[in-house]
Amino acid sequence: MEVTDKQRKLWSAAETYTMAAICLVLGVGIGYLLHTPEPGKSGAPVAATAPVTAPGGASPSMPSAEDMKRMAEKQVAPLLANLQKDPNNVELLEKIARLYFAAQQYQNAQQYYERAAALKPSPDALNELAFDYFTLGDVDKAIDTLNRALKIDPKNPKVLFNLGMFEWHGKSDAQAAIAAWEDFVKADPTNPKRADVEKLISQAKRHLNLPPGAKTDKPAM
Repeated sequence: MEVTDKQRKLWSAAETYTMAAICLVLGVGIGYLLHTPEPGKSGAPVAATAPVTAPGGASPSMPSAEDMKRMAEKQVAPLLANLQKDPNNVELLEKIARLYFAAQQYQNAQQYYERAAALKPSPDALNELAFDYFTLGDVDKAIDTLNRALKIDPKNPKVLFNLGMFEWHGKSDAQAAIAAWEDFVKADPTNPKRADVEKLISQAKRHLNLPPGAKTDKPAM
């Protein structure tokens, strides 16, 4: 069946809306690791996406992996063109990395996160790079990267929160997780997430007698 111009425009609008929604969710969640594990993978969190309703009342749908990749390539194309003219532009590198991450193109995201962090190793850049490593299953590199961030800003609440999550969900190390979360509370006692973090600490303390790496029920991600 022939595709009409009207259908093409609707699909294009739906693609743009979907990617915007994905990036919005990513922006909300990436700093504090509020993602759920992807089924079939060993606790690796992924960018949480919800069914998206396209403009015009189209039915909610989830984009396929191929759709996500195609949308990411479309979004990053003009940024990559600009990057060729200014290869050390940290802001561009981070934008490209985030778009790839939002589209679940994690290895592509890694390349650009690493380049950005090498040029300007800010706590936020290292935090996002660590999250990407964790998503790809490299827990040790994720934790090392967060510790690099803490050398720059030892009281960064985002980094401390994620470090506790990585230690707990990635290594099953309750002691290390508790230490990170207690540092979080000390660093930012008025943080709105304090009650949630104290609940995580309480749960983790029930597993202190277990050796690191032991299988156990973990606090919810």
